Amino acid sequence: MNSRWGRLADEWAIRDTLSRYWRGVDRRDEALVASTYHPHAYDDHGYFKGPVEEFIETLAPSVWAYFSKTQHFSGHIAIDFDEADSEIAYVESYAEAHHLREEDDGSSNDLVYGLRYVDRFTCVDDEWRIAHRVCTWDWSRSDKSGAIRLPDSYFRGELSTSDPVYEHPKGRGTRDSEEVIIAKQGCMDTLALYTRGIDRCDLATVRDAYHSDAYDDHGGYQGDVEGFLDWVKPTVMNAFAVTMHKLGNSLIEVELAGESAGEDNVDRAWAETYAVVHHVQGISDAAGATDLVMGVRYIDRLEDRGTGWKIADRRMSFEWERTASLGSQAPYPGFSSGLRDGSDPVLMEFAAPLGDEKDEWRPAAEFDAVADRAEIYEVLVRYCRGVDRRDRELIRSTYHADAEDDHGTYQGDLEGFLDFVENEVHSRFRTTMHKLGQALIEVQGDRAKSETYAVCHHVSEEGGLDVSDSVMGIRYLDHFERRDGEWKIAQRLLLWEWIRHDAVIALDPDWSLGIAGPTDPVFLRE
Repeated sequence: MNSRWGRLADEWAIRDTLSRYWRGVDRRDEALVASTYHPHAYDDHGYFKGPVEEFIETLAPSVWAYFSKTQHFSGHIAIDFDEADSEIAYVESYAEAHHLREEDDGSSNDLVYGLRYVDRFTCVDDEWRIAHRVCTWDWSRSDKSGAIRLPDSYFRGELSTSDPVYEHPKGRGTRDSEEVIIAKQGCMDTLALYTRGIDRCDLATVRDAYHSDAYDDHGGYQGDVEGFLDWVKPTVMNAFAVTMHKLGNSLIEVELAGESAGEDNVDRAWAETYAVVHHVQGISDAAGATDLVMGVRYIDRLEDRGTGWKIADRRMSFEWERTASLGSQAPYPGFSSGLRDGSDPVLMEFAAPLGDEKDEWRPAAEFDAVADRAEIYEVLVRYCRGVDRRDRELIRSTYHADAEDDHGTYQGDLEGFLDFVENEVHSRFRTTMHKLGQALIEVQGDRAKSETYAVCHHVSEEGGLDVSDSVMGIRYLDHFERRDGEWKIAQRLLLWEWIRHDAVIALDPDWSLGIAGPTDPVFLRE
């Protein structure tokens, strides 16, 4: 077996299992939740610690009966395979869990947790499932929600198996073929390119994400692609000063033409992708900016008709929404912000060829390119763990020694950046959480470039109690180089999209709390 394929196939299988878990909880499907655990697995959810079968029994009375809706939105997922046993994997999944509750006075509140799922997965009978889980809690807040009344044309997700995603093919946590993995990566690229097009106000990039005869249901618009482009420019691009479509967990099921009953020789994929979407208004008023925040799901059918994977049918499900006050959006000194006039670095100098302009970067049509991208993504994830767990050497391991970093208030070499993180971040905040979204990675030979969305939390404390969270929506624009067979960051530019300051609430001390150091549960491998 190709070792790169084996590792990548196992990683996709584990991520798919996690996505099915989150679907099961949010759609209130006990059987689907159970299918993601091995029988008698251990689960620590804070309020419950014990066998998974008993945990599942608590969902209906303790979660689903109490909250009107949940959305478990994942960030990046780190997967480390056991050195002695390749059938064991240690998995850390960053997540933001929304729990909406309707109050007696008609108001609605959203109890939001920033947490990490620290899991041990094992592969039994060729299927990866959770064997041991500890939910690790980093911060919590309570948001007012429900003030926005969307028209009936906006679809709300069904809290049962009647939801449209259950019409999709059903997979298990097993290894896919190389062809299916390449197809999944191609679909992920299309979803990320769509968000780049929307957020950079680039209609041509948005159009390229769809087939010309595609159908789109965005709630406020239903129809063909050209009509959607005519609708989205004034309604979204022109109406807001900033948008940020941050993708989370995506469950993709692929049917290649040779595997399906169809006779049109078209490869198809069905994707459910969670997203949190930010729409910022009033940014010119330094003190009065607001953010229309929406928790949504993209329910897509994608097809490869010989020109790459593109959306053939898109339905949006609107899960929750609210308007949040952002306060001042005046840029911090030295920071660069994202641009929407066609001059953003990701569309200009960052989009230039990596090497000889006659060469093109390899798309997700070759397995080695997909494997390279997975290795680069692992570096991005490892960086976040290093910053959040305050591990200077782990951060260092993600950069080349001669790398340059532009973090806004710091521009310079690697050693200076490490000092900056220690003195300006770790010394100021009780904990941080750098939660990655989609990463669009382009590889050419031994060089690569990536655009990665992220939301970064910085929780401060006073008198031993958490009091506030400084939150930033950002993008990392990175140049990677492979030297001596290892991918690392050679140059990094951070661009900020929006900032806000949230009041946070106390976490239950009896739960497993995140620790900004080497004693965090992620390092305690059961």
